[in-house]
Amino acid sequence: MIRMQITETLIADAELLIDDAHQSLKDSGRYTDENLMIGAMGEAALIDYCWDNNLLIFKNQGRSSDLRLYSGQTVEVKTQKVSTEPKEYYRVLMQSRSEMTEKSDFMFFMHLQYIAGRPEVIWLIGGCSWDKFFRLSQRHPQGSPMMRHYPDGNEVANGRYFPFDTNLLPISQLAPPSATIKHFKSLQQKEMTQ
Repeated sequence: MIRMQITETLIADAELLIDDAHQSLKDSGRYTDENLMIGAMGEAALIDYCWDNNLLIFKNQGRSSDLRLYSGQTVEVKTQKVSTEPKEYYRVLMQSRSEMTEKSDFMFFMHLQYIAGRPEVIWLIGGCSWDKFFRLSQRHPQGSPMMRHYPDGNEVANGRYFPFDTNLLPISQLAPPSATIKHFKSLQQKEMTQ
């Protein structure tokens, strides 16, 4: 996992990514200003990290995927608001209703860590193909209990319930950020040589 400090520049970049498509999601009542900003900060952080590592990635036009690689493949970025540093046994998640509406080639997961009520750190968790996520993740129906996960594999209900059908995948099942970016670069290099 890669830790990035939240800066004013990153916040400004995220604000630029919130476009008309995002506004329509807000107007429909699906997202709040905070939800949109959390998602945009994840996208901006991944774009910055990729460009810093000589990988061309851009904001995708439309609502089907968040980002597009130079090679044309799409990346859906999922950013969770958290209060603690991520651990390998934690889970990343995606609401199942997004399975068809946001279908992309790849998924990349981020954690935005809040400290004392403010976003302080964003964690690049890792990635996988869209198909791999839905093949390996565990589906939890709306209304089923959420669990607290422990390093020894035990789970205990935490008193909350899933508001939507949700798929969960342990962080340990993802390719680390460096391996994911390396794979994205290989696609870019292949495209440039053709």
